[in-house]
Formats: sequence, C-alpha cells, structure tokens
Amino acid sequence: MTLADYPAIPLSFVAGPAVLANVCAILQNGVNIRHAHAVDQWRNFQSTRSGQSNNVVELYTDSIAVIALSGRRVRLQLRAIELLTLGTCSFGITSLLSLSWSMFAQADAEKSAFAASMATYVCAAIGLALLLSVAVTIMQESACARALMRLHAAAAPSPTARSGDRL
Repeated sequence: MTLADYPAIPLSFVAGPAVLANVCAILQNGVNIRHAHAVDQWRNFQSTRSGQSNNVVELYTDSIAVIALSGRRVRLQLRAIELLTLGTCSFGITSLLSLSWSMFAQADAEKSAFAASMATYVCAAIGLALLLSVAVTIMQESACARALMRLHAAAAPSPTARSGDRL
C-alpha cells in the first residue's frame, strides 16, 4: 500500500498550509503597517537633513547613522513583505496540490497521485523556507529599530545622570 491508497492523508495536508497561508497574510499586514511608519520616518530624516523640515534628526545623537539605519529598515521590511507574499502563495498552492493529490488518489490514478504528493511536499518545503527567511529578516529589521532607539537622545543619559548625581 502506498500513500496514494489513503485519500484522507493528503486532505490532512490541506489544513496546515491553509493555516500557514493565513499566518503569512496576517504577518504581512503587520509588516505593511511597520513599513509605512518606517518610510514616513525615513522621509522625515531625509528632509530634516537637507534642511527642508523640522529638527527631527536633532533628536538623535548621530544623524547619518540614523538615516542609514532607517533606510536599512525600509529595505528589510520590503524584503519581508516580498517573502511573505511568496510564502502565502506557496502555502496556497500547497493546499491546492493536496486537494489534487486526494482527487487523484480517489480516482486510482497512482502516477498522478504520486506526482501531486511530491509537488505538495516540495511546495510546502519552499513555503517553510520562505517563512524562516521572513523570521530572519524581521529579526534584522528589529535590530535596526533597537539601534535607532539607542541613538535617540532621550535614551542617552542626562548630564546629571552622567555626573553620578542620583535624585
């Protein structure tokens, strides 16, 4: 007996990829919101640096590093959005392939069922690799956000704190 002889097995593969496709879509919404804020912040930094706006960059200890970190955040967020889009598509295709696998198995089309099962596994593996890449990319973007926070003047100790005076 092969996996093609059990049509319920491929159907069980539909739920996982469908859930993962939804997870990717939800993550994508969150990254889109963060991206919109990061682009706005980057534009403010750029315009302030060129003398066209208020003094936002003065809130940071190193304006050149702030603009570079802000631009890197924007690029990393774009990469995460692209990877999440590909992951969502991959998990959606995996769900469809699982359904076709089940239909071929029920129709006793063993070669087609085997091909559909292999395609399901490959597509699911691609989706998982994309999701892991998203996790790494989001961790890199979060590191940039933490670096921006460390450069913020409010994060720097006040003159009284630097002198050791504790009130």
